[in-house]
Amino acid sequence: MKSILVLGAGRSCSTLIKHLLMRSEECEWKVVVGDIDLQAARLKIDGHPRGEAFELSSTNNSERDARIAEADLVMSMVPPFLHADVAKVAIRAGVSVITPSYLSDEMIALDAEARKAGVLVLNEIGLDPGIDHMSAMQVIDQIKADGGEMIGFESYCGGLVATESDNNPWHYKISWNPRNIILAGQGGSATFKDNGRVKLEPPHRVFRRLRPVNIDGCLYKGYPNRDSLAYEKIYGLAGIQTLIRGTLRVDGFCRSWDILVQLGMVRDDVQLSWSKGISWSEWTRSFLPSKTADMSVSDAINATVVSDHETNERLEWLGLFDLESGPSLVEGTPAQILEAHLVEKWALEDGDRDMVVMWHRFEYKKDGKRYERTSEFSLEGKDSMYTAMSDTVGLPMALAAEHMLVGGGFDRVGVEIPVSSTYYEVLLPKLEKLGVVFKENHKAL
Repeated sequence: MKSILVLGAGRSCSTLIKHLLMRSEECEWKVVVGDIDLQAARLKIDGHPRGEAFELSSTNNSERDARIAEADLVMSMVPPFLHADVAKVAIRAGVSVITPSYLSDEMIALDAEARKAGVLVLNEIGLDPGIDHMSAMQVIDQIKADGGEMIGFESYCGGLVATESDNNPWHYKISWNPRNIILAGQGGSATFKDNGRVKLEPPHRVFRRLRPVNIDGCLYKGYPNRDSLAYEKIYGLAGIQTLIRGTLRVDGFCRSWDILVQLGMVRDDVQLSWSKGISWSEWTRSFLPSKTADMSVSDAINATVVSDHETNERLEWLGLFDLESGPSLVEGTPAQILEAHLVEKWALEDGDRDMVVMWHRFEYKKDGKRYERTSEFSLEGKDSMYTAMSDTVGLPMALAAEHMLVGGGFDRVGVEIPVSSTYYEVLLPKLEKLGVVFKENHKAL
């Protein structure tokens, strides 16, 4: 019997593990899940006869490495900075690896070693990155094959909350890694191309450059991700006039989040400490000028940055003006303090469902005429465990694993991301059968 090793049992792993176990009898494999929280691993296995849970050590990797050597395939769902370490061990053992995370320099450095070992290290095979790559490249390749010349490409994706579970003024709940949400826009300037010009938006302006996007009759606003320019080469779009990849939020979210960015409440580059028992109102005041001390917190914010009534209502809903309660953490970076709070305020409750939306726009020229082609999908989760985020991260990984182990394989080695027909021709039709269905529209401009 083949063995699939899943390292990590966090919120994005639920559908991956469930699907692998569901296919385990027909595909004749077992699923071994390791996590530093043994109970989390057991919960995901849920007593399945072909599942096994074990505890990952945070200090000793000997059992992890032994498990990697015993496996036929490793699914690395650990924090991204650990993927390269997992991949090194797997390559030495001749075991292929799949991860949903962005390709790092450390992973790229393993390419020659992976090729020599005959091992595939497949990265960026989740939602974003993952489904976005495959769905975009399928259309780009079709346009080129039909004689079209790409002029512009825009791509936006968002993990949101389903309409019936949307009961807060931010129109948002957390369905994936909360740290990534808090640090959005803080990693560096966003770079992209807009009508032939290279543009740069520094972190403090990222949430002000918004692109309206309509999906299924709902209006969203998109802000640019960090580096869109790299995709000119990755997607084979040399000379393209407009190129931007970004993130979607419900209208109003970005305008309010920008206030937190301007005030420094999501900074992660300085360790601070506040007095025990401090209220949220006092905590918020620590980011405001002393000259506003005689004002209410709401008025002080208005006097410091360009805010509005709706934004202040959202900040008040978060409890940031509260005189009675305060942060559970009083030492750490501002981002860490706020993250601990938002994990509770934006939690998916029992019965809540999330939603994932993705939208691409392709502008191209053919026979002297200009055309636009849009492609979009939306998917709602089943509940607070089997979320749309879990589905769209886990299903591409599970389908890739099945193809590699029992479906003939991709016939690729080395460190790769899924931007060629080798991947999208196999995986997109299977994803469509599982509910990831793109709707397309075409028109002449």
